[in-house]
Amino acid sequence: MKQIRLIIAALSLSLPQVATAQTMKVYQGQVITAIPAATAADVVFAEGGGSFSVMGTTYPVTKVDRITFDHTTVAPRTVRVDYDDAQTWVTVSADIAPYLTVRAQGGHVSVVANPELQQEVTYELAGEASQGSFYMDGEYKATLLLSDLTLTNPDSAAINIANGKRIKVKIPAQTVTTLTDGVAGTQDACFFINGHAEFEGGGSLQLVGNTKHAYASDEYTQFKSDFGTFRVTKAVSDAMHIEQYLQLEGGTFYLSGQQGDGIDVGITKDPTDEWNGQAFIRGGKIVVDVAADDVKGLKTDSALTFTGGTIEATVSGLGTKGISVGTDLLIQQAPDTPVLIKMNVTGTTYKPQDPVLESKCRGMKIKRDFTFDGGTIDMTVTGVKAKGISCDGQFIYVSGQTNVMPS
Repeated sequence: MKQIRLIIAALSLSLPQVATAQTMKVYQGQVITAIPAATAADVVFAEGGGSFSVMGTTYPVTKVDRITFDHTTVAPRTVRVDYDDAQTWVTVSADIAPYLTVRAQGGHVSVVANPELQQEVTYELAGEASQGSFYMDGEYKATLLLSDLTLTNPDSAAINIANGKRIKVKIPAQTVTTLTDGVAGTQDACFFINGHAEFEGGGSLQLVGNTKHAYASDEYTQFKSDFGTFRVTKAVSDAMHIEQYLQLEGGTFYLSGQQGDGIDVGITKDPTDEWNGQAFIRGGKIVVDVAADDVKGLKTDSALTFTGGTIEATVSGLGTKGISVGTDLLIQQAPDTPVLIKMNVTGTTYKPQDPVLESKCRGMKIKRDFTFDGGTIDMTVTGVKAKGISCDGQFIYVSGQTNVMPS
């Protein structure tokens, strides 16, 4: 092997252009490796010229479509996917290229990181594809940046993050991302995250779940105080299905069209996971429309702690509940953070006289104790045997206002 300078004539570019370029791009199918142009002089060719190597990656000449130089810059540790029905491109920064297996076929993109990669990668997704998807796996935390992305996968999930670590999801302000999955698939959700998800950014995320859930995570999900809008217009099952716990500090959530629960927070298989099955509502606004039998607007397998924000629920159906709490409910209004629960509940009993499946319509169902310490509960209830609030344990009143009609 010998080290030589890249032959500029083979690239059909003039010397001045290369000298001032910022990035060298190696095209292999739909995948582009972006290499700092300054390293062009460090390209190493194999004996016989069948391949060349730069920044830890070897490129067989027969698999390189072309090489270009331009004045764009690519940030380190980034993968950018530009979706387009005509041609989807995946651009990988050269510093992480040796650690990634990238496949792109039409609008379907898969990126799997080698376990040796112990640096956070940012995956930037933008553009539009009517037959596209994104799959990612790895063993280190990552960031997912969704910017004006419109993605429909007719066969499976639109986005499937198999990585079980912390996944930060950024949706920039003044952007709208819309995801739609396929009908009758095997996916758990239109947007699935295997690890723990942290959402931030003031943009809008819109989901359509045609097979099961619209959004699902196998570990906790957090929405930061700067989060924008989360909208579900259809889900064959739950609008939001979250394992371990939900922490909501801000954002506006519009949940409708689901046949299951609006938000379902479940207990994981590991009983030692912290805050397992709990939800913490500290801000933001949830607007949920529940119109199916024996489902819930907000359901937790364990406790619910509500210290700020608003829940507005329209609940109709046999045995349906606005809020269902598996253990204890604490409503404790924090200073300068009002708590408002506003519900319109209509329904009767689901499967009456069935000792196993019978479920009565309730605005709020608490299976253990309910502590009310500040805030407002405003509820209208209609229907045979329907009730506003049902508490199996102790009701501990400290402060706050309730207005349940009829009382």
